This record gives sequence, structure tokens and C-alpha cells, in this order.
Amino acid sequence: MRPPEERSERAKTAGLAALAYAALTTLLTWPLPYFFTTHHVGASGGDARIYLWNLWWVRKALVDLHTSPLQTDWIFYPVGIGLALHTLALLHGVVFVPLSALVGDVAAANLIVCATFVASALAAYALCRRLGAGPEGAFLAGVAFGFCPYRLAHLAGHYDLMSTEWIPIYALVLVILMEAGPTRFGLALLAGAVAAACGYTSLSYLVFLVFLSVLYAAWAVVTRRPRATTVAWRGALVAATAAVLLLPLAIEAGRDLAMWRYLPYPGSGRYVADLAAYVRPGPAQTVLGPRLGRAFDRDLTDTTVFPGYLLLAAGLAAALDRRARRGLGFWILLGGAAFLLSLGPSLRVGGRDLGVPLPFALLQHVPLLQHLRAPSRFSILVVLALAVLLAAGWMAWLGRVRRGWVRLLLTVAAAALMTIEYLAVPVPVFQAGAPALFGRVAAEPGDFTVVEVPGIDQAPGRIMYDQTVHGKRIFIGTAARVPVEKTSYYFGLPLVRPLVDLRKGRLELDGDLLAREKEAAPRVARFLALRYVVVEHAFADRGVVAFLEQVLPVTRAGDDGERLLLRVTPEALPPLPWRMAAGAPESRMYFESGWTPPADVDGVPTRSPSGTRSTILFRRPSADARRLVLEVADGSELSWPLAPGPADVVERLELTWAAAPPPALPPRVAALRLEPAR
Repeated sequence: MRPPEERSERAKTAGLAALAYAALTTLLTWPLPYFFTTHHVGASGGDARIYLWNLWWVRKALVDLHTSPLQTDWIFYPVGIGLALHTLALLHGVVFVPLSALVGDVAAANLIVCATFVASALAAYALCRRLGAGPEGAFLAGVAFGFCPYRLAHLAGHYDLMSTEWIPIYALVLVILMEAGPTRFGLALLAGAVAAACGYTSLSYLVFLVFLSVLYAAWAVVTRRPRATTVAWRGALVAATAAVLLLPLAIEAGRDLAMWRYLPYPGSGRYVADLAAYVRPGPAQTVLGPRLGRAFDRDLTDTTVFPGYLLLAAGLAAALDRRARRGLGFWILLGGAAFLLSLGPSLRVGGRDLGVPLPFALLQHVPLLQHLRAPSRFSILVVLALAVLLAAGWMAWLGRVRRGWVRLLLTVAAAALMTIEYLAVPVPVFQAGAPALFGRVAAEPGDFTVVEVPGIDQAPGRIMYDQTVHGKRIFIGTAARVPVEKTSYYFGLPLVRPLVDLRKGRLELDGDLLAREKEAAPRVARFLALRYVVVEHAFADRGVVAFLEQVLPVTRAGDDGERLLLRVTPEALPPLPWRMAAGAPESRMYFESGWTPPADVDGVPTRSPSGTRSTILFRRPSADARRLVLEVADGSELSWPLAPGPADVVERLELTWAAAPPPALPPRVAALRLEPAR
């Protein structure tokens, strides 16, 4: 253990580094500090609004609803959606709860983002100090990792990916654990807890921690540092701790994967690191961009990998310097492996795909890893490895300088040079808050839904952010992973489908459409508890408002010059039905998933199970005990008892069918019926 004087000096030095990192955060996030309580950081049309919804939802679930934030029916109402596979950044939301109470929602969200700069830089600083670097080299490593262009690019709206601090923190604890003499259970538990914290913030970075751990274990065994059994035992303890802490997330994710169908996520072939992007700054860099900047893909958020010339040169020089790289073989291995994976499944140079297969292509065949959507994100591990090499190399080179003030001056100059390379201001910000019309919606009591046009299918992030203001349910929305059944459900409904097609100009407002929708649309509105529709004037001329005013009992409740607020009169909507015909236009509301489209059987429209699992949605007209009856086309019936429950609340019934059904199954259902319990 170090003497108290040395510990105090190291703490003082780390504190000064933290102050410097805070100052750099102010500079490199400008003008956010000026608009800290009125604007959010992020591109106005990007994903920032979804992450702000994440913060709002976690608080609402925990504080107001006292329920798990990993499931919600406040978007995709009433079918709901699981959020375990979504980029929820649950840990950010938990921090947001007390922080927003202290400083307000806008400042709290901005503080969470800005804190990741200082935390990431300090974590890299601490890691390098533990690896033997002096304060000067460790400080530069913190600047390189905490403020690299990769992180600045994700200010466009990926709040979860800003939390890179967990990577060096985990690496620090892992290194201490593996180099400790006797097994120290506390360190193993701490490493597992850090991994779990990372998982509750970013699943992508959790994968990186697994990758780092496996690589470190392999390197330790090959180089015969600790014994293989010691590495395996300690690694297993870390993994077990993380698994236990992540169990709630894993259970929800497993349930969602088992219940719903997810299409392969596009992007792994596009969001890659172009080889030339490692040596060419992006156009967003304030100083280098106009002269040397080049974009090799229009999505700069997920393809910016430029580490900076100073970091790149110093890291490579340190890797070639025998004295500087002593004891840092693992970091050279990590940087090289992450670099190869960041290039994606095939090599791209200067925007051209050369078709040369690369190792990442193998990951696309590994269960769970095939969901990695952006190989370029591995570049943050490249930056960390280069930062470690920079710290070691800087101290080796400063060893030739004896005067302390010269060493300090050279370090400050290097930090200033990196800051100039990284600078990308002004960072994108947008005004907090939603249109004033939503204030009226928020003021109306009751549990109901709000629909926005065009947000119904075009701008889900915006309508989710608006929800944080009006506080009512919405149908549609978005998540990082949306099951096929969720979107097909809504876009197959009367009222919803015509609104989408009218907005896009694909549908004419004619008599046949109005006659069909006048019967079905009010029933859909009743089932979805629709109370308000917000229509931008740009789409009113496409027949959207005329359609709504002719098929629903609506009144004009407000107009701010840009959008029109229509209020649905709930008393004028039809009552909840006791019987729902399978062939009715609005029947899709009840047959949620696992059913075929209507097909005639002896002139009677019916629906049949399309697999071994089907689900039904329904609202009870009364709260007493009931039976749900399926009327089969051959005259038979199937029924399920329903215990007493609240009226006018959407419930789901899951039905399981035999894999090899007898001739009477699968049933051709002609109708659903709710009747008194026998």
C-alpha cells in the first residue's frame, strides 16, 4: 500500500485532471453550456428525442406507475412493447430521477451527457496510472479517450453510446483482479458489477467488455502470467456476478425473443469503419474538416472513427518502441483486433467496397452477436488501446526531460494540439419543449391516446418526445428492436391505414372509403381510447382533416398556425361490443398476432391460427367474471374463463395450439364473444 503522502498527492493530481477535463467538456460541447437549461444536445432530426423519452419513461415507470421500465404500453398502445432489446440506457434513467428533481429535466439530461466526458477521461487516466504511466501521460490518455471524434460524433443523439467510461473502468478492475495474488472476491464482484452497469447502459459496450475479457484471458494464458486455472476461476466469478445482476434484463429479453419475431437488423454492412476514415478527419472537425475532412458515408454519427493524428502517430510510435511498449502487449493486441473488427464484414477504402472478407463476417453467424449493427463502434477500443500506448510512450519520451515545468508545458501543448484536432463546434442542440397545443392535452384528465400526423409512421421520435410533455399514451412509436407483429398490427387497422396512405398521397378521399370507414373507424377509435389528433397543416390539404371530420365525431380544439388539434368526443363513440365478428373490418384489433387474414368458410369470414401460438386483445364492457368464447365455423365453441377485472381495460389472452392438431383444429374462428361466467 502506498504511503498516505503519495496517496494524497495522487488524489490531488487526479482532481486537477478532473477540473481540466471539465473545462475541456465546456469547450468541446459549445454552445450547450450556454443553453444548458433550455436546449437539448443532439441533432433535431436524429435520435436524441428517443433517448429523452427513455429518461422520461424510466422515471414515469419507477416513480408514477411503480412498474418495470422494461415493458411499456405507453407507446404501441394497447399492444405494448418490450424494451429489454431497446437502447433504453436504464441506468441513465435511474440517475435522471433524482437529478431532474434537483435541477429540472433539461439540465438533468444535459448533465448526464456531459458527465460522460469527465468520467470517460478520468477512467482512462486511472487505467493508465495503474499500468505505470505518470500523470502527464495519463492525462493525455484521458484527453484522447474522453474527447475523441467518435464520442463527439455521437453527440448527435446516441446518449447511451456516450457512456464509454465503463470500458476503461472495467479494464482497470480486470487488470487489478488478474494481477492480484490470492483471489480477491471483492474485486471479482466489483468487475461483475461494472459489467452489469455497462449492460444497463449500453448492450453494445457490454459485448465489448466480453470481447476484452476473452482476449485478456487468452493473452494472459499464452504469456503465462497467472495460471490458466486462476484466470478461468476469476473470470467465471466476474461473469457469474454480472449474469446475476443482469438477470432481470436477460429474462425480459429472452421472453421478447421467444414471443415475437424480429427481422435481422440492417446496418452491419454499412455502419463500418472505412480504412481511409482512420487517417482522414470528418467534415465536422472545426479546424481540420474544411481542409482535410472527408465523409465516406452520409451517416457521420456511426462512421466517424478518426482518432486524431497525434494519437495515431504517438500510439504507433509507442508500439514500435521496445522500451515504451514493455508490458503493453495486450493493448497492442486489443487495438489490432478491434481495428480489424471495426472494418466490418468486408474491406472498404475511400468509400469503395473492395469485397475482401474480414473477421467481422464470422460474428454474424454467432447467436446474439448477429444483432451487432455497427462494426465501426469497435473503434472506441482502438482509441483506448492507442491512449494506453500514448501514455506509456509519452512518459518514455519525457524521461529525457528533467525540468518539471518543461514537462508540464510539453504536456499542455500536446493536449492543446489534440483539442484542436478534435474540436467540432458548434455541437448540435435543439429547443426543449413541444408545441403549446399539447398543454391543453396534458391538462385534460383521463387515460387516453394521442395521435400525430405525420408522426404516426414518419417521425416516431418526435411524437415520443411530445409524449414527455402531454403525458398521454400514443400508438406507434419506435424502439431499437420492433417485432414484426407490432407494426403489422397497426398498419392493418381501419382509421390508421387510411391516415398513413392519405398523408403519403397514396389514397383518394372518395365515397367508398368514407362509407367503409364511417362504420369501422369509430370502433377503432373507441378500442384505442383515441381522444386527440394533431395534424400539421402541410398534410391537411391531402384529405387528412376532411377524412377525420367525416368518419369520427371530432371538433377543432386548437390551431397554432402550424398544426390543428382535433378532439374526439368519447361519448359519441360506439359502446364496447360483447361480440366481435372475425370478418369485420375492425376485427384486426382483437386478433393481435398468430392469426391468418379473414377467409370465407361456407360464406362466413373466419380467422385461423397461423402457428402454435396466438394472442387476442379485448376490452371488457363490465368488471364481473366472464368467459371468452371462440365461435368456430362448424358450430362448436372454445372458451376460457376470465376472472373479475377492471372494465374498459385492454387485456391479452395467449392461446397455445398443439403442434399436430386433431382434425377439429386449428379452429376456423367466426367470432369472439364475451358472456357471463357459468
